[in-house]
Amino acid sequence: MAGRRARKGDPFAGTENELVTPPWRSADFEEQARNTSLWRMALRLPDTARYLVGLAWARRPALVVLVVTTTAAAGVASGFGLYSTASVLRQLVTEGPTPQRFLAALPAILVVVAALAVQRSADAISQYGTEVIGVLMRRTCEEEVFRVSVTVPLSAYDNPDWYNARELASQSTSMHVDGAWSRMVTAVGSLTGLAATAATLALLDPLLLPPLIISVIPDSWAALTNSRALYDMMRRLSPIRRRRWLIERLADNEIAAPEIRAYQAQPVLQKDISAFGDILQEEELALAGRQARNRLVGRAAGGTGLAIAYAMLAMFVVTGRVPLPVAGSALIAIQTGRARLADVVLAVNRLYEESLYVNAFRAFLRDCAARVRPPRPVLAPSRPHSYAFHQVSFTYPGSADPVLHEVSFTLRCGEKVAFAGLNGSGKTTAAKLLAGLYEPTGGRVTRDGMDLAQVDPDSVHTGVAIVMQDSIHWPVSLAANIRLGRPDREDPGDAALLAAAISAGADDVAAAVPYGWETMLSKQFVRGTRLSGGQQQRVAIARALYRKADLLIADEPTASLDAIAEGRIYRTLAELDERTTCVLITHRMASVRMCDRIYVFDGGRIIAQGTHDELMALGPGSRYHDLYRTQAAGYQDTVDGRHLSA
Repeated sequence: MAGRRARKGDPFAGTENELVTPPWRSADFEEQARNTSLWRMALRLPDTARYLVGLAWARRPALVVLVVTTTAAAGVASGFGLYSTASVLRQLVTEGPTPQRFLAALPAILVVVAALAVQRSADAISQYGTEVIGVLMRRTCEEEVFRVSVTVPLSAYDNPDWYNARELASQSTSMHVDGAWSRMVTAVGSLTGLAATAATLALLDPLLLPPLIISVIPDSWAALTNSRALYDMMRRLSPIRRRRWLIERLADNEIAAPEIRAYQAQPVLQKDISAFGDILQEEELALAGRQARNRLVGRAAGGTGLAIAYAMLAMFVVTGRVPLPVAGSALIAIQTGRARLADVVLAVNRLYEESLYVNAFRAFLRDCAARVRPPRPVLAPSRPHSYAFHQVSFTYPGSADPVLHEVSFTLRCGEKVAFAGLNGSGKTTAAKLLAGLYEPTGGRVTRDGMDLAQVDPDSVHTGVAIVMQDSIHWPVSLAANIRLGRPDREDPGDAALLAAAISAGADDVAAAVPYGWETMLSKQFVRGTRLSGGQQQRVAIARALYRKADLLIADEPTASLDAIAEGRIYRTLAELDERTTCVLITHRMASVRMCDRIYVFDGGRIIAQGTHDELMALGPGSRYHDLYRTQAAGYQDTVDGRHLSA
């Protein structure tokens, strides 16, 4: 890690691991650091305040008006009460009988009591409104982070900077956005009270204001500097915290638990957790030392400023510039004013600290918005007659090596085709581009001749269903898992759901789980259960069939199924509606024989295409022939070296 001292036994010292040099610790990070310097951030506070007010106004405008009004009223009442207190002192310390002095001060005393009552009531109302708006804002921001996270293109997930930004944005929504709103309201109240206090002090003697300000500025500098240092450390350690969090998640991960115990991986994981803890602890202790030094310097300088203020007041009394009763009032005003100014500094400091995270949240939203293709008036064909690649190439973000090289093919409506080849040959990537999940870095992907890059992105996905190798396991009921294939589909009597389930064998899953279709598919629920890999795969296939899409892409759909269930699935795929185009990706070569056409991938290129018989006719040495014969040999018995049919 940049600037981190090497420790004895440091497992990351001298390596190129991202834990030592985070990927964003580069020109981009330095530019961000310049944009969030102390002075720049101070200048951006009004912009942050406008954003927070706009966010609050969008939720409860009437409540915002109430908060602003009561906050300002509390500040004015506080200042007015202070001025009246000075009047009380002047009346009480003048010459004359005590009862007369008390009666003379009584109106001012009543004003002080009334001002205090107004201040307390307004504070209570303002605090309630602030908390309500904070709850609403936090929910809005949390949902916004989730919304943009699930709508960005898949290319974002290939970028580690995006993960760092999302983690910071997530922290901002859960802990800092509503905090920034609260600090801003507090700052407004403190500024209002400070203005009233300063006016009172200025009426007593204007020369008392500069020493008062000087006494607080050093503390302000220390607090702002410490906030910036904390924010920088959080950014710098973000990859390490995430790595440690990923390991910590394994402790309550039901999928990882068996392997952790079977491989006796506990000591290794504990060692990694400890290594990350050492790095975090060292950085945090170093930060604590820097912050303590800053506070010491700030408070020493602030004490000097306060001493100057008291010395000036004493000099004014000695020289007769200020009468003794006024000096008493001035002493109260100085103490109150310093407390008010300290409140303002603290509130602004907290707002500055929170604004760093608010701006990180806003930057994440802007980044996600820039990644998403804007809506277009032209929609993708709803029931296309053809799907085509035209010299398509693709390179994943952050990689220098293309995964696909000038691939071209055309699929006709209703065709059942297969992508075959070795691992890493580009089959799955081609399928993702065909589905519109990625945009090609070269060439065009079209439907009925229409370039998908020129149509509305949402319309691209409308007619597509996908069964991935590792299908998602939704923590909802079994029926809801299938309906998620098309949540808005009208399905009277659950006829479509049952038909999809029967075709995929998911009806057997419903019969096997404790509460049938309403069983929650997670052991974290009281009435939940955990499906086997094969059962999950059947549910995923049923979900795809329920979507009733024009294009169905099945990537290793039977990897977790037994032979009987596998045969049932492939019969279902073969008997799909004649308008449904099916793309099958599998390493089980016997499964692709039923396809109308097979595309053989190798090194990101299509090296052969045809029917099963046509590809087998290419003979030994051809990729498809060799793959098929190699797998077929595993299902044959041998006696004296001679193969026997089963």
